[in-house]
Amino acid sequence: GLVGIFPELADVKVEQSWHGNVAFSRDYIPRLFEHDGILHACGYCGSGVVWARWLGERAAYRLLGAPEAETVLAGPPPAAVPLFEGWAWFMPFAMASYALQDAGYFRNSRTG
Repeated sequence: GLVGIFPELADVKVEQSWHGNVAFSRDYIPRLFEHDGILHACGYCGSGVVWARWLGERAAYRLLGAPEAETVLAGPPPAAVPLFEGWAWFMPFAMASYALQDAGYFRNSRTG
């Protein structure tokens, strides 16, 4: 758990936490695109605090027709995930893979 990673937090009470879905694009690059007349800024890949404000600003400039709207992140929608129909059946496998990688990293960091 958290205390295993940060032992100095053993006596700290956790008062708030967040859990939810995070939008990832397959190439990990956020996008600004239009689909069916709706402007989308998405795919922040877990970095929404940084990207959402910046890409939201580009979207606003685009709606206003301002030259500041230009960004290399504007373009086509992100590619779809093959075999994905709305239920992320592959996520438990991905999360287990990351957990194993984390376990190996922390085990090696304590012995190295």
